[in-house]
Amino acid sequence: MYWHFFLLLALLLSCAFTRADEKVWNCEKNSVSQEWVCSSDTATGKTALPDKTPEEVNPKLTVEAVKPVTGGDDLRAIESAGTEPVVPVKPTARVKSIPAAVKQVPVRPTPIKPAPATPPQTMAQRKGWNCAINEETGTWNCNLAGSDPRGQAHVMPDEDSAGVSLLNPAFDHEQEQIFDILQSQLKYDPWANCTTSLGVPPDFVTNKDLRESSPLDIKADYSEIFDNEVTGFFGNVDITRGDQNLSGEKVHYDTVSQTLDSQGNVYYHDDTVSLYSETMLLKLATDEARLRKASFISPSTPLRGSADVVYQDSKSLTRYTEAAFTSCRPGNQDWVLHASKLKLNKASGQGSATGAWLEFKSVPVFYTPYIAFPLDNRRLSGFLAPSFGFSDKSGADISAPYYWNMAPNYDMTLRPRYLSKRGVMLAGDFRHLSKIGPSELTLELLPDDRDRPSISNSTRYLASFKNQMQLTPQLRTTIDANKVSDKDYFNDLGSNISFSDFRFLRSQAGVSYNIPGLAFFSQVESFQVVDPSITPNEIPLKRLPQIKLDLNHGFDSLPLNMALTSEYVNFQNAGSESTITEGQRFNIKPSVSMPLSTPSAFLTPRFSLQHTQYALNDQIPGASSNISRTLPIVSVDSGLFMERDFNFGQSSYIHTIEPRLFYLYIPRKDQTDIPLFDTAEFDFNFNTLFRENLFSGEDRIQDANQVTTAVTSRIINSATGQESLKFSVGEIFYLKERSVCLFFNPDGSCNVDTSLLTAPNKRVSNLITEFNAHLTDHLAFNSTVQWDHFRNELARTDLSLRYLNRPGQIVNLSYRFRQEVDGDDLLEQTDVSFRWPLIDDWYAVGRWQYSLLFNSSIESFGGFEKESCCWRFRIIGRRFVNTINTSTNQTFTGDSQTGVFVQIELKGLTAFGNKLDEFFEKNIPGYRKPEN
Repeated sequence: MYWHFFLLLALLLSCAFTRADEKVWNCEKNSVSQEWVCSSDTATGKTALPDKTPEEVNPKLTVEAVKPVTGGDDLRAIESAGTEPVVPVKPTARVKSIPAAVKQVPVRPTPIKPAPATPPQTMAQRKGWNCAINEETGTWNCNLAGSDPRGQAHVMPDEDSAGVSLLNPAFDHEQEQIFDILQSQLKYDPWANCTTSLGVPPDFVTNKDLRESSPLDIKADYSEIFDNEVTGFFGNVDITRGDQNLSGEKVHYDTVSQTLDSQGNVYYHDDTVSLYSETMLLKLATDEARLRKASFISPSTPLRGSADVVYQDSKSLTRYTEAAFTSCRPGNQDWVLHASKLKLNKASGQGSATGAWLEFKSVPVFYTPYIAFPLDNRRLSGFLAPSFGFSDKSGADISAPYYWNMAPNYDMTLRPRYLSKRGVMLAGDFRHLSKIGPSELTLELLPDDRDRPSISNSTRYLASFKNQMQLTPQLRTTIDANKVSDKDYFNDLGSNISFSDFRFLRSQAGVSYNIPGLAFFSQVESFQVVDPSITPNEIPLKRLPQIKLDLNHGFDSLPLNMALTSEYVNFQNAGSESTITEGQRFNIKPSVSMPLSTPSAFLTPRFSLQHTQYALNDQIPGASSNISRTLPIVSVDSGLFMERDFNFGQSSYIHTIEPRLFYLYIPRKDQTDIPLFDTAEFDFNFNTLFRENLFSGEDRIQDANQVTTAVTSRIINSATGQESLKFSVGEIFYLKERSVCLFFNPDGSCNVDTSLLTAPNKRVSNLITEFNAHLTDHLAFNSTVQWDHFRNELARTDLSLRYLNRPGQIVNLSYRFRQEVDGDDLLEQTDVSFRWPLIDDWYAVGRWQYSLLFNSSIESFGGFEKESCCWRFRIIGRRFVNTINTSTNQTFTGDSQTGVFVQIELKGLTAFGNKLDEFFEKNIPGYRKPEN
């Protein structure tokens, strides 16, 4: 009868609780934090919790789904878990104050600081709820760190780490809870800024002075003393000194052997490490330690990991058994490195692991029976991260470099490279560092290029030697010598990701000497052609040698500056097929200027006298071998600076007007007999308006009687100093016809077709306007427009719009137009580049250059980036027109080439594939290389 009564009562209670769950508890999953938040409609009393017993009530635990951000990349920080787990001060002074006769003494009733979270063995028994009562309304507020209100409490994994798993998790649920506690004990969250750099990163450095001067505070439920030698603390033991904190269930300290033995959920943290262990034994006299079932977080890297046993043999040597670590934040195990044995030697800066294997996304991807790695910046021999890619010309391209640390001051990197269409290339880099400077030797050899069977000599090679020596603080020498086997070397064997369109390979050796007021420089220089389309007469002449001496002197008491520039060069042809005139050139140019300035105006008159002497070889019959030219140069540069303050909206601004007037006079001199050794026209832009010579080099000096008028106006934010708007306009008025140009016709007249800017019948230069505007904090517009009065049409147009907003939102739009003038081809093209977030830290990256004249792409690449806290993935495909070896027209004509490139980086460990950061920085304006 009683049995039936109790059964009926149990059924009624079960129904009642079921109806209560349905009526008073309202649960929702937070889309941002991925946690369940539940609340009751009415108070249910302060003695009951849903699905919890009174013994299971714990402080509120809120565990969020982690959002990947950027982490560090240093493997060596794992050592901190073993090398400095705790540095306690011996509590002898306080212990000895307790009478020896007392066997059990209650510790002073100081309130015990609550633990950061419930110990792991308690968490394992929980039903998944963390509840607290609202004192004002009397209702319960409960959070569940999980995806199912009926599940147990656990750290929510990242969505990135979800998916099919071939392996069990490296860190189980209980360990992840421990890592969450360790993370909460640190002063800063190590993974707070792991996707982008926001401000100055936290400084995880120990303040040793503060630590040593801080008192030792020990709290426990009670303590025992045995023979005045061993002191035991039991129940909620908490030891604090400065930034150090050690807590556990019981701690014994032996004053004779200076041994500290902690047992039962031992937690330790300071500014540089946070760790957990079931037991911790420290021998303070010998700096030895042993930790069992240890877990740790090293925030400076950041790294986290675990080991069955950690042995600290000394301050510098730590050994781990059955270790696993990752740079992913708690809740994420995208990659984990395992090792049956791990040894870290801080003294030698080296670490080693046996039985090491790597898992990525719960898939084993790499195994090695033994691996060695550096713990700091000291070098260590071993294999470096491999690179791989694909291109049309070479097929699959795989390289596995090996670094050989030969001595403290020299090393070598061997770079065997496999090209599926060509064969195996052997390459190496040797570096040497002396007291006076570095040297580097690079050699590459492809013995038999399978893609060139019809060529008699299919051996391809590259040799390069670089050296710098700082002999004294004023005296410096440089050597940069380079040689390749053939003109097609870079086109065929260069990486499509780093391909450069240079046409000449430069070799140079020089010496320089600099002191205040004097600069001396001398060099020899030559060029090798790496573009078969270059004719012999287009190869730059050798300088054997070039000598320059510059002097300048100012007077403290007078606004007067004196200067002198001088140069001697011996020019020689690069090859026997060239018909360019060879010879020697000497140039000297003394000048004196008087700069006068006030806060609102400046005036700088300058007078120079330039003399050039030539001694030419192999002149045609009747032509003079000795030519000289002497010209005075007079210029006056002046300007005003006017400003006013005004307010717009809630902001104050400064508006400036800066008119500028520049006069230049150079008399006419016949220069038709002077050859062109190294002279060309400067690109015509706003700065060119104020140059004394339109030509680079010394073979041409323009004749001029001209006035440049220009004005610049700015709007500047008074509070920030940022230039919100800038507008400039200017042009040159020629007061006299000019006769000097870069190229001359046979009759001595100026070649107008090749030099419209210096055409003698042009009385006004192109009108140049520049307009720059920061429309918002993230949006900027820039434009440059040139109007040609001679042709009565636009000569140039450059427009660009840039949107830049961190993290990772970059869009660049530009349009460029150029008339066919001064030897430059007609050009009209657009350029779009971007890096834009898509979803879950995936980014789209790309660039597209398009020719509107030929309705064809010039260059394009596109791909995706994945950026998470602990790994980075990139893949791009690139197509570009290689104008080398085909044409001087770089707007369209050329060979189309394609390539695919992949990079995988495990932060804190290594990177695989091509390094794409420099490529993105060059091709996507505003892109910055990640700092971690």
